[in-house]
Amino acid sequence: MHAYQHALAALSRAASESLSPDRLMHYVTAQVSRVTHIKHVKVLCYRADRGDLLMIAGVGWRSGLVGNASFAIDGASPPGRTIQTARPMIIEDLPNDPEFRVSGVLREHGIVSLINVAIMVDGRTWGVLEVDADAPRAFNEDDVTFLTAAANILGVALLRYETERGALEAATEHMRAQERAEVVLRELQHRAKNNLQTVVSFLSLQRRRSQDPETREKLASAMDRVHAIALAHDQLALRGNAGEVDLGDYLRALCANIDPQREGVAVEVDVSRGLLLPLDRAVPAGLIVNELVTNSLKYACDEAGGVIRVAFTADTDQGEAYLTVEDNGRGMQSPRASGLGLALVAAFAQQLGGTADREEVEKGTRTRVSFPLPI
Repeated sequence: MHAYQHALAALSRAASESLSPDRLMHYVTAQVSRVTHIKHVKVLCYRADRGDLLMIAGVGWRSGLVGNASFAIDGASPPGRTIQTARPMIIEDLPNDPEFRVSGVLREHGIVSLINVAIMVDGRTWGVLEVDADAPRAFNEDDVTFLTAAANILGVALLRYETERGALEAATEHMRAQERAEVVLRELQHRAKNNLQTVVSFLSLQRRRSQDPETREKLASAMDRVHAIALAHDQLALRGNAGEVDLGDYLRALCANIDPQREGVAVEVDVSRGLLLPLDRAVPAGLIVNELVTNSLKYACDEAGGVIRVAFTADTDQGEAYLTVEDNGRGMQSPRASGLGLALVAAFAQQLGGTADREEVEKGTRTRVSFPLPI
């Protein structure tokens, strides 16, 4: 009995280590063979797809049997009876027991007596741990208790291995799915940008062909708006993000594209890096800035020049965001206040769920767009 206790302690230590299932099962069969003084021990795994039991570990058997020999699971097969009932099976005189059939493997090795127990994994009968004696052996309750405990230790270790492997496979599959999604996203972004470039090219072609100055100006404005959307997709590609844009980087790139590099005129952007907005929020915000900065360049900054400032602030307590564009130029004339550009600003502000308001300033023009912070 002491030998069994020491063996179980050794099995528990081995089961807690990071052994592969094959090595652990070989260790279990070797330990069981050593303490029972029986040469033939095996672990059988139930194969539902084949409807049999495969010897996947063992000691004392002819070379080539482990990994290849299989056993039936019907009631006349000793391990089959255990699979069906999940109860320990003791047979003291197998060749003369009318209830059971002697398999070719057991006959070849002269097996006379055997004892086996079910290996349970997460409530299901995973397989069988069997001890086969080539001499008559009277197994007792201590033998059953020892083998059952050894099978339970093995079952817990196999469950841990299956759980870890399942988690690893799930993580690997998640990573693969994420990689596939990123590839698809990059392809969609690439196609979206190509489509936007096609639109810009078409508008540019129409602008070159047009002889009417007003039409040319309208086409140029349309090109700027399409380009503002394309820049947002560029920011997505740079971040490798599924749907968020760094607003600071986006607005700086946008204003750099609008800036005519005219002497005496400066466009300043005061937006912190790392401020992320979903694409469906960033694009309207960018289009608002495009319209307001363009209007200031056209109508507020005369020969004396001026400064155009773009700023973004957030009131987290109120859950409000504020996008402000102001200049220190000569101010907007009232006819322009009702022009298409400002109408678009109001429409884009509505897309953000907010409002656009002109604010009184001592000099120049200031427009502030208020909208809810994205959750």
